[in-house]
Amino acid sequence: MIPIPDVSPPARLGERLDAAREEAFTGRAAHLAAFRDALEGGPVAVLFVHGPGGIGKTSLLRRYAREARGCGRHVVRIDGRGLVPSPAAFESTAAAALDDPRAVLLVDDFERCQGLEEWLSESFLPRLPATVLTVIAGRQPPGSRWSEDAGWARAMRVLRLGNLGEEEARSLLHALGVAAPRHEALLRVTGGHPLALGMAARLALGSGDLPSDLPSDLPGELPGDVLRHLLDRLVGEVPTPGHRRALEVCAHVLDTTQALLHTVLPDQAGELFAWLRRQPYIVPGRHGLHPHDLVRDLLDADLRWRDPDGYQEMHEQVRAYLVERARTASGAEVLPATLALSYLHRHNGFVARFITWRGDGGLHEDALLPADRTAVLSLVERAEGARSAAVAAFWLERQPSAFRVYRTVRGEPVAVLAWLRLEAERQDEVERDPVVAAAWEHVRARRPLRPGEEIGVARFLAHPAAHQRPSPAMDLMIHRVLAQFIHGRRLAWSFTALQDPFWGPLMAYIDQRALPRPVLAGDRPTTLYAHDWRAVPVGRWLEFSGTVELGGPAEPPLAGATARQGPAFAVLTREQFAAAVTQALQDLRRPDRLAAGPLVRTRLVAGAQDGQERLRELLTSTIGALAGDPRTAKLHRALATAYLHAAPTQEAGAERLAVSLSTYRRHLARGTELIIEELWERELREGDA
Repeated sequence: MIPIPDVSPPARLGERLDAAREEAFTGRAAHLAAFRDALEGGPVAVLFVHGPGGIGKTSLLRRYAREARGCGRHVVRIDGRGLVPSPAAFESTAAAALDDPRAVLLVDDFERCQGLEEWLSESFLPRLPATVLTVIAGRQPPGSRWSEDAGWARAMRVLRLGNLGEEEARSLLHALGVAAPRHEALLRVTGGHPLALGMAARLALGSGDLPSDLPSDLPGELPGDVLRHLLDRLVGEVPTPGHRRALEVCAHVLDTTQALLHTVLPDQAGELFAWLRRQPYIVPGRHGLHPHDLVRDLLDADLRWRDPDGYQEMHEQVRAYLVERARTASGAEVLPATLALSYLHRHNGFVARFITWRGDGGLHEDALLPADRTAVLSLVERAEGARSAAVAAFWLERQPSAFRVYRTVRGEPVAVLAWLRLEAERQDEVERDPVVAAAWEHVRARRPLRPGEEIGVARFLAHPAAHQRPSPAMDLMIHRVLAQFIHGRRLAWSFTALQDPFWGPLMAYIDQRALPRPVLAGDRPTTLYAHDWRAVPVGRWLEFSGTVELGGPAEPPLAGATARQGPAFAVLTREQFAAAVTQALQDLRRPDRLAAGPLVRTRLVAGAQDGQERLRELLTSTIGALAGDPRTAKLHRALATAYLHAAPTQEAGAERLAVSLSTYRRHLARGTELIIEELWERELREGDA
């Protein structure tokens, strides 16, 4: 074992702090052995330590630093939290390690600069002296690039950091001064999570015995009094109920901005946002503030247990804001807004199986550049095979703007997605792409496109490092598809092509229905998930989605919601719609006939409590709008005479207006055309508002 110098008594405060940390450090025998072996000249040059927040990565790195210094090694530390995630910033901070063969480079909070991973493996680390030992600690395990490289497979060792074992946890509690009779209850509360152990130990030391019948899950199943005590110790005194509500909002959403706080606390948003950002357990991020993971979970669980009605009310308030933000966002704000909305589903425990919400991992979405073509085809071939790459090459020529590229901080593509927009079935496209052929076959067999409509097809979703499995890159691609759903004003049908059946439950959850037969579009079968946006448009889709955000799916949620709330919308062709409007005008004073007509089941009025009354009001107001324009005033008079005032015959109508019968008929026909055009435009463009 490497000796650790004993300085007694400590001469400085820092030495006292280090001594206390050393006394509290427990367990991690395998992790220490791996470090000591590497430090003594073993074959491993890089240790990659990964584990969730609060698991003890920083404490382990402190111990590594202490042992390295005890051997006379120079320690260079980098904290990802304070580092601009760029190669230049990293190299500047780590420069001392490049020239010192006895350096030990320790990188903490690596998840903050995960996008540098490829650069580290290919550029920076190979330039270090062979005797330098590097330790990287972060929440995520290393990407597959390391293990696929024969050199790094030998030179790097991956160490997962988990909860402490029972004996290790007891040792920590003993070091923290907790008497043995209290250990059992604290172990059940925390499950051996180091940060939670420390919190619970402070609670036990300050507030007497904990209940003896505590459950094992942290934090969602903790009794309310334990939640309160843990929060009191971790969060401290909260000045007012408004401050408490601001904390609860911050814990419930992905990122908190002042604008979001204003939705819930309009009179105090600025003051409370400023207070939040000063709290030690609140972390500023690119898109707002968020709490430490454990604080987030405790706050959210406490409110949900303590005040379920208030919890539901807060959820609905922030949801209304986030829905509006997602629907109106543009440009670079689209993906953050979509991610923030989907995060509300995290609380039901189901969607978290598929979406990581771990940030972008240093990646960003970008448009396709001409220089990307070779890289994009390589990504598709590595992920899906040569056949898919050939199809991708076809679409790169046909629709280059359909491609979204996901790049590292150095601008290198690591993932790609295509969102194809199709207005008409073209023979060459159907022949080249079996996914597109299957999509058109499905559309033809059910509800064909109407003029002005299109279908969207999500293709490839290629990320070779973790192809179609949960990852920050997949998060970005899935949310780009969701954003296309939300913003697709002309979208009639969407299809999402996925090779991995893992996604089937999530697709059903968001009302994307699998086509019965998979398509052989690459080296593996591809499943297409379809949605008819005229039958269940985006407004209704988002409304149904809100019903399962907190509770999770007991059945396919949108199908169930549709069944409970009535049939899906009727989808009429332009000709059918025109005939239905003409008939509805003639039936304007006959509520029974209006109610039986097809228009009450279109997006135009479906969902209204009284469909026929809403249709009557819509027809009446549309006729009335013609009166305000001198160019259409005469058409208004003809329509009003025929349908609002119910002239018994066209001859009688012409006589009332003192015009010839042919003029009256011409005005009536032209006025009806304008009514049809206006309502058709609403049906296509505004029915999902």
